[in-house]
Amino acid sequence: MPLCGILFSMRILAASDIHLGRRPRHGESGHESWQRVVDTAIELAVDVLLLAGDVIEHERAWLSVYAPLLDGLKRLAGANIRTIAVAGNHDWEVFGRLVAEEEEITVLGSGGKWESIDYRGVRFIGWSFGQSHHDRNPFDRFPDDIVGTSLSIGVLHTDVGVSASRYAPTQMRDFEQSAVPFWVLGHIHKGGPVAGNTALYCGSPIALDSSERGAHGVWLIEAESTIRWKEPLFIPLSPLRYEEVACDVTDLVEVEDVRSALRREVRAYSDGLDFSGTLYVTVRFTGSLAVGLSLDTVMGAGGEEVSFPAKEGIACTILPGYIDATGTAIDLASLASGSGADAQLARLLGDDALLLELYRRLEGESMNVSAYSSLGEVRLDDDEALREAKRAGLSLLEAMASEKQGGV
Repeated sequence: MPLCGILFSMRILAASDIHLGRRPRHGESGHESWQRVVDTAIELAVDVLLLAGDVIEHERAWLSVYAPLLDGLKRLAGANIRTIAVAGNHDWEVFGRLVAEEEEITVLGSGGKWESIDYRGVRFIGWSFGQSHHDRNPFDRFPDDIVGTSLSIGVLHTDVGVSASRYAPTQMRDFEQSAVPFWVLGHIHKGGPVAGNTALYCGSPIALDSSERGAHGVWLIEAESTIRWKEPLFIPLSPLRYEEVACDVTDLVEVEDVRSALRREVRAYSDGLDFSGTLYVTVRFTGSLAVGLSLDTVMGAGGEEVSFPAKEGIACTILPGYIDATGTAIDLASLASGSGADAQLARLLGDDALLLELYRRLEGESMNVSAYSSLGEVRLDDDEALREAKRAGLSLLEAMASEKQGGV
């Protein structure tokens, strides 16, 4: 007799891309990330920990990860939590081998095949990588009879929406048409729903590098009844966070003015975050950059990280690498109305057609010079060529303006 929907219960903690054996630039290792995931599963008293691949960084890491991996699995089993997983492109070989004899975990779909297991009234359906790359859509061989009639959930390590991917490419419609009501996905380190909320990328529990911006953690998935799942609940875990903060440098002429503005922007940004821990910031400079002002000087020539306190509970660290999205503070229109070499250059920079024609003529002449022939010809398209020409021209104008200001 089927369970009544009111009495039926299933609580799943979903995670992926832990990368045990990888040491990130900042913060915790994959070992500590795995520990946080295990602790959270036990604290929440879930029924299942569902892992969507890349639990281990690579084959060479097996010696260092074996003990912490098994220790976590045994702790989960001791708390009556079943662990169900699939292998990803990083751990396709080592993961299944390490846990092959362990009763505390079930790895579904080893070798690139679909497989299912029923547990406490729920059917878990999964597919694992059989090698480091797989350029075919796993749904091409999705069995019609694998879903069954009980409440089901799928787990897959995949690249959604990228047809040419070498990492098990799938399309959003695959999940919507699969008859599985919900899918847990791995591979993309930024978490969030996809495919019309019928699937969810877990994301990495801990941000692994500065490109992995935003909050990171795990997801709690609960059965609403015997036929549907509740909306997943995100649980933040990462004690660090990477973000990009914009700083407008318009009308700022001194290095310390820019640094003060930057600190204000970072503090204001941190005030708006529901987060405690360490905030690592990549700066995007915007606006008009004053003539003679160097962003390299603003950020410091040593390429060092700069830390300072923000609001209570957050320590801010500004990363040395920055994004220069500034424009020149030179008024081309006013300068072009004058005379002299700088005015002539300003008029040229205001005429896209003439500037591109000049660029192409100089490009052709350069390629005919024997000294450059060994470099090989790399031809930019018109938009790229125009951008490069303007960038070079503006740099020259700034140098000319600096000479005038210095009385040279």
